[in-house]
Amino acid sequence: MQKFKIYRDSIDIDYYVYFTKAYFAFNAYLKAKHPTLTDLDKIREMKNDITVSRKFKSLVEDGKHFRDDLIALKENLNSTVIKNNNEIITFDRVKIGDHNVVEIFNESYNGVAYFIKAIDNDLFTFKVKDTQPNPFKIEQLEETLNSISITTTQKSKVRALITEHVENYNINLSNEIEILRNFNDLTNTEKAKLCENLYKGFIEILYKLRNGLFHSEVEPNSDVMKVYKFTYFILRKILHEIPTP
Repeated sequence: MQKFKIYRDSIDIDYYVYFTKAYFAFNAYLKAKHPTLTDLDKIREMKNDITVSRKFKSLVEDGKHFRDDLIALKENLNSTVIKNNNEIITFDRVKIGDHNVVEIFNESYNGVAYFIKAIDNDLFTFKVKDTQPNPFKIEQLEETLNSISITTTQKSKVRALITEHVENYNINLSNEIEILRNFNDLTNTEKAKLCENLYKGFIEILYKLRNGLFHSEVEPNSDVMKVYKFTYFILRKILHEIPTP
């Protein structure tokens, strides 16, 4: 009976292993296409890879199972906790564009001087009168605002300007998945835009899931395994469509 238990416990598929093998193939493609770039820059380039994005679009259009896998990935990821760099990975806010260094606002409003800027490493900084907190990420915006002594009106102004800026390159991919459920009812233009957003969002989530697993931030359990299972299903289908560089 001991042998039976050992064999029985070993029959389940380890999707962490399958995900890892698939990501190695994906990474080999990235290295072949962009040998001199950093990992992060390769991901940026991949989001704009026309060949692969078209293959992704074809998979969405032609394969109900592929659409079902995307829906299942969203449902499982949003119902568990997986972190990358101590931040929860979620479909609710996904970066599909670039966080560029840019001055967001530098003028007076209601007689108060404001300076707000997006800086390197996905960080923001701002100054209201003489008050200036340490640089922070968008996920830390509320914590940062609550930690400083400026008026409620001033906090609202800073919040609105930074949030508006972030919305230019972030998307709620959960909303896009809900649209995907009725894919066949969309116009061709709507389908094309949806597929573009889903593709760029998936590439971003894929990279974060890779980081969480490879950097030992993942707490393995059956719910987390399901996330890597559906990510593997999606990535595997994409890889089989990608031409050799």
